Amino acid sequence: MITAQPFETAEALFDAVLHLVTPVLRNPGPTAVMVPGGRTPVPLFDALTSKPIVPGSGLHLGYTDERHVPETDPQSNYALTVAMIHALKLPPARVLKVRTELSLEDAAARYHETWRTFFFTGGTIRLALLGLGDDGHTCSLFTPEQVRSCDPDRYAAPVLRDTGPHRVTVTPALLQRVEHIIFLAAGQEKAAVVEAMFREPDTVTAALAVRDAPQVSLWHVR
Repeated sequence: MITAQPFETAEALFDAVLHLVTPVLRNPGPTAVMVPGGRTPVPLFDALTSKPIVPGSGLHLGYTDERHVPETDPQSNYALTVAMIHALKLPPARVLKVRTELSLEDAAARYHETWRTFFFTGGTIRLALLGLGDDGHTCSLFTPEQVRSCDPDRYAAPVLRDTGPHRVTVTPALLQRVEHIIFLAAGQEKAAVVEAMFREPDTVTAALAVRDAPQVSLWHVR
């Protein structure tokens, strides 16, 4: 079941996100916070860059998905977080990123192994912030058929795209291991898909992707 949390403004939404994320980042761990790509989470990254906190000694940062481009490419989700990573002084070993210098298949396999090792050593994903496309996609899961075809034993999968870069995405198998998932939706163009998430969840890719997750919220601007 997805619970709704509406906000009057995008600023109020991200103030609430920052308030929620801060104690999670300070948790001694081993714990992980997973962040989405795109422009939606940038205000959070900027806030943590300008006023960094001291993160917990076991904090790990992960990514919901990644474009198969060099890390320095403007399209890279990792690139959007580099300034924040430096501000938080996170060591490379605790940044769980997709190795895009590898082939697409190898990058997905390596990302699966990264998460498998994290869980094997006692790690937990306390929080995942997920984007929500106006077409209903999340991570790089674009269709219900893609969600259903994901291997239940794999935490990451390659995604071939007809246009734009190919991608690596986390899978429903990983999302169901997240303690709390929060979808972030800001902008009038998201109004229809936000409504569909509650009225017709079986038709929305994002809702299907998190069907087995223990706690899912949707924070959106009215």
